[in-house]
Amino acid sequence: MEWTLQGLAALTTEKRLALYRNAVKSGDPKAQKIIDLIIENDLSLDEDGGLPFDHPVMLEIAAICAEPAAIAEAVQAAENGLPPLAGMERRIVAALGAKYGMHYTTHHAGRCIADEMLALGWVKLSQKPMPDGCIAKTATTFAKKDR
Repeated sequence: MEWTLQGLAALTTEKRLALYRNAVKSGDPKAQKIIDLIIENDLSLDEDGGLPFDHPVMLEIAAICAEPAAIAEAVQAAENGLPPLAGMERRIVAALGAKYGMHYTTHHAGRCIADEMLALGWVKLSQKPMPDGCIAKTATTFAKKDR
């Protein structure tokens, strides 16, 4: 079947997500057309409007959060009492532009950088407002683990 934008838009988010995931797995050029139509037209893949973790935007956020320079900036922010996300969010904004800030992308970024902080032995504290100018409004703060 040849999918059109109208046909994809008419699907429920559940069916669209299943089609998207099957297309990603197949690697077929026709399947890539489906993926492109969904992504380029910002068709929702989640009933709450979020993106699945295997969406290219979410994968790019995770990759940025795993960069050593981003982690170093996150640690420095945490050492200054800020959420780690505050130290490195600009990298995500620079890479994704308007694709960052909706579809739970800020939440995903916070989760990804939190995973890096936990791997370094930091401990989660509480949510704190992000500095002015940040896209995310709040994020988790961390403290060094007592040894």
